[in-house]
Amino acid sequence: MGGMHGFGPVEPEAGEPVFHEPWEGRVVGLMIGTGAAGLRRGSIRPAIERIDPATYLASSYYERWARSVEAGLVGAGTLTEAEIDARAATGGARPARLEHDSPELVAPIRAFLDSPQPTSGAPAAGAFAVGDRVTVRRMAPEGHHRCPRYVRGATGTVARIEGAWPHPGDDRPEAVYSVRFANADLWGDDAEPGSVTVDLWERYLT
Repeated sequence: MGGMHGFGPVEPEAGEPVFHEPWEGRVVGLMIGTGAAGLRRGSIRPAIERIDPATYLASSYYERWARSVEAGLVGAGTLTEAEIDARAATGGARPARLEHDSPELVAPIRAFLDSPQPTSGAPAAGAFAVGDRVTVRRMAPEGHHRCPRYVRGATGTVARIEGAWPHPGDDRPEAVYSVRFANADLWGDDAEPGSVTVDLWERYLT
């Protein structure tokens, strides 16, 4: 939703904390832990995109994360919706399957946190080079994707080549580019000065 017309500018909060409430940090921990332990099915973003619009708009950022984690736990058969609802309604004991000190949960989380994670993609022989002017295709992709609506149809400059990464739903690596767009090219001449850089798969660009 960032950058969509009608939602106003993002107003930075002076001295903004990492988390406004303790539960927000716990949601991040749950996302990492349940994924590392194989307790959750799917990635977080597609599940967020499937939240019905009214609930999505009424939810805060980490409330959407929490709903996505819950959907993944149910989808994997780790918990049922009834177990989650009962815990939320009564504050009762957590299901035994998810005891926080369970070796089945702790070991894979520790292995995940201790292992080096990739910071760059595979070498890519892409169609574009740094400095090229590229235009984002006008499209309405089905399913999960990573092309913000507000850059579709806009023209920008390739600032960096990020290597090759599999596109969502596709195992084959594809070149990804960091493309810099002038604010005025996205939101008109009355936009504040500056630019926005967006990582985009090659299939989105011409």
